[in-house]
Amino acid sequence: MDIGVIPNITLLIQAILFLIFVFLVNIFFVKPYTRVIEEREALVRENLERAKKYREEASGILEEAREILEKARSEANSILEEAKKEANKIRTEIVERAEREAQEEAERKVGEIRASLEEEKKKLESAVRDIAQNIVKKILGEAA
Repeated sequence: MDIGVIPNITLLIQAILFLIFVFLVNIFFVKPYTRVIEEREALVRENLERAKKYREEASGILEEAREILEKARSEANSILEEAKKEANKIRTEIVERAEREAQEEAERKVGEIRASLEEEKKKLESAVRDIAQNIVKKILGEAA
């Protein structure tokens, strides 16, 4: 058993083979696996960024829709108020016109009644005169 100064060559060959094995494993397994993981991470980051962008756009669109809805609601309320005012104005005009027509009709009927009354009064006066004349004739005729 000689322990010599010359190193054992098998140990050196095993070390070289191990390094070659590590190099080959790195090339064929570790680098492709790492590349796939990095691509997936990049894809996930990209999808997260896109989702964040879409969420912000959706928030902006939702806020814009709320503003448009509020504006439409305000316009609808103002249109309703204007329509109510117009309806009240028309109703007031119709009521005033109906009252005026009723007043005119009443005045016309009163005028007709007065005219009819005057006519009847004249007929009555004429009839009274005729009766008075007949009475006078009868009295004068009997006295003579």
